[in-house]
Amino acid sequence: MDVSGVVAQVLRVENLTKIYPNGKKANDGINLAVGEKEIVGVIGPNGAGKTTMLRQILGLLKPTDGKITLLGKDITKDPLAVKGEVGYEPQYPLYYPSLTIEEEIGFALRFKGYKGEGYKKKLDAIIELLNLGDVRKYFGYQLSPGLVKLSLLAVALAQGGQFLILDEPTSMVDIVTKMHIWQIFSELSEEQSILIASHDMNEVKRLCDRIYILVDGRIIAQGSPEEISNMLKLPCTMRLTVSNIDCTENLLEERQVQYSLQNGVFNLSVDNLSSAMELIGDINSSFCITYIEMEAPSFDEAVMRLIGDNHG
Repeated sequence: MDVSGVVAQVLRVENLTKIYPNGKKANDGINLAVGEKEIVGVIGPNGAGKTTMLRQILGLLKPTDGKITLLGKDITKDPLAVKGEVGYEPQYPLYYPSLTIEEEIGFALRFKGYKGEGYKKKLDAIIELLNLGDVRKYFGYQLSPGLVKLSLLAVALAQGGQFLILDEPTSMVDIVTKMHIWQIFSELSEEQSILIASHDMNEVKRLCDRIYILVDGRIIAQGSPEEISNMLKLPCTMRLTVSNIDCTENLLEERQVQYSLQNGVFNLSVDNLSSAMELIGDINSSFCITYIEMEAPSFDEAVMRLIGDNHG
């Protein structure tokens, strides 16, 4: 796939291939790009090669073949060329039992050269941004998995630089905190470029300007969430509740609409958007829709179909 259409690239990955000594091909000719002030997502099943790709971009693994250009530097030739310019949050919840949260963040800030009043202001700003004030003195052994992930994100923000690489940044984090973090990422993208590897389709759909779907080490599709949703001819899906269940069932059966009913909630599938909108109007005018949720076409369904069609 061509990545030349991305303007002002911060990251450019060309034909990236990684073959391990045991013969496993973890990445197979990957082409990917991240532009300035852009959030790009990589999504795929376990074992798809997401973390392997990120580790090569970070210079932690040497590619078997291909080229990685980050901030104008060839990382494949000089992995340390952009040292200090990339913030990274790893997938796995690593922690330091004998360090407090603020000490952990503080080490990252000192490596960046912060000291004195500037150090204190930056430390306090990161802790406030992630709502860690009440637990800043907690040691690593006292942290829940969600707090460990937040502390790792705090360190990534302390590392700073022009580019953030985040591997499953909100896994194990409660939904309220997750929504807060998503808002932070949106604000950060006004100044920084962000690459996110995630299993959370709501996360990439909500945050990302572009998404790459990675399956068995290969990019099998890319585009905006809207473009990916429209790659396949998929039905419109709806969930709704109504004031009169029995009459609604009769109407759906007369129209031969595919549906299921569970705990008073109808799950419908209609061939296209225009038919869905017409059906919604008829149901609402007769039986009053009290709740409705619709996606047309479904991003989640498109991703699952694309993965299923290309996996194995």
